[in-house]
Amino acid sequence: MKLNKLLSYGYFPKELPPPFNSKDFGKKSSYLVKKWDKLLDEKKVKKPSESRNEAKRRFNKDYVQKYGSSKLIEYSIAKGIFSRRKLGVPNPKQFLDLSQSISDNWENIKPIFELSEYSESLPVEYKAKRTVRTKSKTWNNFKFKLIEESFDKKFQLKLDILNFYPSIYTHSIPWSVLGKEDAKKYFKIKNNRKHYFESILSSDPKAKLYKLSDQIDTLVRNCNERQSVGIPIGPDTSFILAELIACRIDSEIKKKLENIDHRASRYYDDYYFYFNNIGDAETSLKIIQKIIYDFQLETNENKVEINPLPFRNIDDWSNSISSFKFDEADKFELRNYFSLIYSQISKNKKNSSWIVSYSLLRFEYGNVKIKKKNWDIFLNFLLQTILVDPSSIDQIFKILLSYKIYIKGKAKEKINSVLEKVIKEHTLLNHSFEVAWSLWYYKTFKIKCDRDTLSIVLNSNDNISKLICLDLINSGLYKGRKPALTNLIKSINGNSLFDDQWLLAYESFRKNWLNFKSKNILRDNEFFKFLDYYNISFYDPDEQIKISFRILESRPRISDFDIDEEEDIFGWLIDEEESEDDSDQEGKTKY
Repeated sequence: MKLNKLLSYGYFPKELPPPFNSKDFGKKSSYLVKKWDKLLDEKKVKKPSESRNEAKRRFNKDYVQKYGSSKLIEYSIAKGIFSRRKLGVPNPKQFLDLSQSISDNWENIKPIFELSEYSESLPVEYKAKRTVRTKSKTWNNFKFKLIEESFDKKFQLKLDILNFYPSIYTHSIPWSVLGKEDAKKYFKIKNNRKHYFESILSSDPKAKLYKLSDQIDTLVRNCNERQSVGIPIGPDTSFILAELIACRIDSEIKKKLENIDHRASRYYDDYYFYFNNIGDAETSLKIIQKIIYDFQLETNENKVEINPLPFRNIDDWSNSISSFKFDEADKFELRNYFSLIYSQISKNKKNSSWIVSYSLLRFEYGNVKIKKKNWDIFLNFLLQTILVDPSSIDQIFKILLSYKIYIKGKAKEKINSVLEKVIKEHTLLNHSFEVAWSLWYYKTFKIKCDRDTLSIVLNSNDNISKLICLDLINSGLYKGRKPALTNLIKSINGNSLFDDQWLLAYESFRKNWLNFKSKNILRDNEFFKFLDYYNISFYDPDEQIKISFRILESRPRISDFDIDEEEDIFGWLIDEEESEDDSDQEGKTKY
């Protein structure tokens, strides 16, 4: 695994708006690492006036402790009407340290994944858009795998791990690499017989693996203020480490169930087991729960199910929506289709995000294209859907971007009306996802945002959305007087580069979006000075999401041609991207 790819494509959560990216970070990482290592080597050198212990204490204080840990940026995303998920963006210093350790030791880590005979979410580097992808590319592909596993079994056991990422005990990383008993054995040796432990590293492969996994445990904790419970959702490093733990759990389950005839598959933390009789399913459930508990995790009791044949391979809502056929995609068909969507949501509120996502795919990829004469009614339904289930706001953005040429005057007014409601409601609830994407609508479609709306965000704790606000202000996309920035400037200083304001502080300083006057917030942080020296940015105002098709321009008026009045005036289309299995998904992928 290459470090530059992990930093470029595996750092920021995919749910962030498109200007947030780390391509510069990955591209220039080799220079950054060399410069930082050279600095550390220089600072370790004993000064003429120092004793050896004094030099060690100085270095420990100025570099080990100072750059040892930091606070995550929290980014709360919607997972439907009722549920949310908290993502985390680590500080680049700690994320670089962790990524470098995983990259350098990838060949030692990979064999752990081979322990699992169940996993369909194994990390695969080949053809991955991020650093890695899952073995089963989508949830839909995984469902077909389940059909294969269950063909001759009579009972299905379903379960998942409760709050998997937030509940992971970081000290279980060594357990996943060596097994729990061996990990505990080498833990005792390392802590009680340090010299002996160091002496066996060259000859004992397990000791070497323990040192590596213990180092990764420490580096994961450094990303989150040294907390030992929970890993940040979003970065690929977390996916890789969570899968390591899950594969070790799979291996332990397989051993304990070796005398019970069964088959099983897992996708992230969702398990599906298949048995010949209900007694085997009930016995196995107790064994599985015990193993998961031994890793300081719990099963989600609300999702444990034992089901007899026939197994449901597709949800009723999915079948109902996929059966709807468009002929003209006129206002009547659009009305009926969105009424069907809302009806299914009202019956399955817990699955609202899946329902909306699946329903909108045919518009997202241009399988159903909207004629200009039906644009207004289509826009109305899209905007209403944002209010129904705001988890769709990024997907609807992608659809609107394909029809950007139609977004003028009245359309902009409608979009603004809905976005103002979304921002005011969700800022109060610290819902970063909805607010950040709403602000990116303003930037992309060049809609001026009300000054008071921007002020609400600037006075919140949402550092991701604050940065987009500054982008809007710098672009002149606000109504009324320029929003006051004095309090924001006062809140940012050199210490901000270690807390959840690091991205806001660094980018606003580099881009001169805030008037810091003589205050140089990078002065005492050598790592961020190096980032600035290499012109590494994490926010590109010109970056945009990729779309599958785009309407480039409208045809000339009908009056210019000898054709029937009812003929479609439709924009010329260009296909920009082919979908990979996405057009037939039941919903969003888990990762």
